[in-house]
Amino acid sequence: MTTKTNPKKIDNLILESVEKVVAQNINKIVRDIKTEKSENEESESEEEENEKRIIKKDNCLTEIINGDSLEVLDKLERKYNLIYLDPPYDTGRVFQISHKNKLGFKDTWKDNEYSRWLDNLIEKCVKVLKNKGSLFFHISAEGSFPAEIVLSKYFSHIEKIFWKRCHGKNTVRNKLGAVIDIIFKCSNSKKSKFNLLRIPLGKTTWAFKNKDSRGNYSLGGLRHDRTRKGNKYTIERNGQIYDAPNGWKITKEKMEKLIQDDRIHFVNTKKSKNLYKKLYEHEHKGKPLSNLWDDVHSITRSSKDPRLYPTQKPIKLLQRIIELTTDENDWILDPVAGAGTTGHACAELKRNCTLIDKNRDSFEIMIKRIENLNL
Repeated sequence: MTTKTNPKKIDNLILESVEKVVAQNINKIVRDIKTEKSENEESESEEEENEKRIIKKDNCLTEIINGDSLEVLDKLERKYNLIYLDPPYDTGRVFQISHKNKLGFKDTWKDNEYSRWLDNLIEKCVKVLKNKGSLFFHISAEGSFPAEIVLSKYFSHIEKIFWKRCHGKNTVRNKLGAVIDIIFKCSNSKKSKFNLLRIPLGKTTWAFKNKDSRGNYSLGGLRHDRTRKGNKYTIERNGQIYDAPNGWKITKEKMEKLIQDDRIHFVNTKKSKNLYKKLYEHEHKGKPLSNLWDDVHSITRSSKDPRLYPTQKPIKLLQRIIELTTDENDWILDPVAGAGTTGHACAELKRNCTLIDKNRDSFEIMIKRIENLNL
């Protein structure tokens, strides 16, 4: 007996089989996609971790981060004693080590893009700066005006430091030679950290032309000028009276003590009757640091401070800024770190620091530079 097959039933069986196979394939594809996504996320996570390196030198830490400072600053949890900023200057140029070595960066911006970026950067920096901390903003004299406007928006106390980075340029023909950079010292506290620094006198023998048994000395004025009121008294010596019309800068007690210790230089001539304090060359601590820095020059291609990156600043400059406003074991931040000179200076001065730069080349240069330091 022959069984008659129902065509419709066969079609349904075929359709069910096809749907089952399709469903299995879809599930497999979904699983594969999820697995791939998970692997990618793990890979990205690992890659993000690898973009940060912490190096310990002489019990101080150097934290090096490869990333956009505008994004990284939002993730920082600590507050800093000092922030040093040497950002792009909006020059419209492309900077590189040389015509053969293309290592560098582009300083080109559209419309008001630079001002907006700078405003955003400063705002984020202020959030991670300690209440009595300072921010030093480095810029060319030519590009300082837009920067000063932004800084004035976020800081109540701003001082200008004029850095003469080089001598006059012989190649200039149609404009003044650009030899000055401006470094803005910014804070929001009258009691921000400040360490008085002194500059060695160097070869200034001409200033110490007087000499006695103690050594060479220069003359320090003791009379007040007419704009100030000093200590009124007279000094008598060998029948000669010494007076100060507007008063002396020190009390009579201190004056007599200096005379007894042979630290007063007497001038007794027809034209002048005056007293000066002897300032000995071997006792001189140097002149107090002013806002004109003309004793630190741009780096050369020497082995002592080699050029590793375009626009790199001399280590002596960073050391001065760091010593001026921080103490040992303080934390310093450089959000656009370039060659890592800030980190180099911090390591030598026993400070901790965080260095940020989005340029991968900079990240690798900084790691190598800090790791190779011999302290």
